[in-house]
Amino acid sequence: MRSILCPVDNSATLDDRVETALALARVMQSHVTFQIATPFAEMALWEPFGGAALSAEVINQVRAADEQLASNLDARLAPQDVAFDVVVVDEGRIEGVASASRYTDLVITSLEDPSLEEIGLGVRVPVLAVPKGAPLLAFDRPVVVAWDGGHEGASALRAALPLLRLASAVHLLTVREKGDDYPAADAASYLSRHDIHAECHETERKGTIAATIEQFALAQGAGLVVMGLFGKSRLRELLLGGVSRALLDRSVLPLFLVH
Repeated sequence: MRSILCPVDNSATLDDRVETALALARVMQSHVTFQIATPFAEMALWEPFGGAALSAEVINQVRAADEQLASNLDARLAPQDVAFDVVVVDEGRIEGVASASRYTDLVITSLEDPSLEEIGLGVRVPVLAVPKGAPLLAFDRPVVVAWDGGHEGASALRAALPLLRLASAVHLLTVREKGDDYPAADAASYLSRHDIHAECHETERKGTIAATIEQFALAQGAGLVVMGLFGKSRLRELLLGGVSRALLDRSVLPLFLVH
């Protein structure tokens, strides 16, 4: 995870993302790109007889705000012992992240980011989403991997290896439902080849699966939950699988997501 992308804006979760990115970059000796994305080309005022006229005043105001944010970030981060750059791109937030993700190992954002679903399902790199007011600053706490034997979960497990190596304990959790069990023994064997010794747990569903995962993670004192992100066809809007949607809505712990 030597190349980290952190989308930034003036929202209330800015500090959570920035502090998480800096903390992880120190541990991983990473470079962080802080990206400010605004689609200037889409800021048009439609004329009554067709065509579009760019509103120079609006564009200049937004551009000035972006440049001020970039300047403030640059000044704030300059004293830090982390390699970084701050970039402003003429793209929408999702498009900007997608473009930059080609050369990125990890995207860091917030669980309250309204673009989180589309980012998580649209990019081919892991996404670390942190709760509001709770930046992820320590990486030696236990990690819980939500395991169901599926391809998404396996992809998340592989992608999370650098973070699992830092954890004080790794718990592979399978929530039993309707007799369809997916033993985590093979996943534990895979991790052992990477010198990561995980504990396997199977538990009955207590309420929703999402609630069961979260309760288990909190009981273990976990600092992170790793999970595959499930999504359905974009043609019928963007719909996440039930467990994914519920965890994104309710989690008080950072989530490491892979689609």
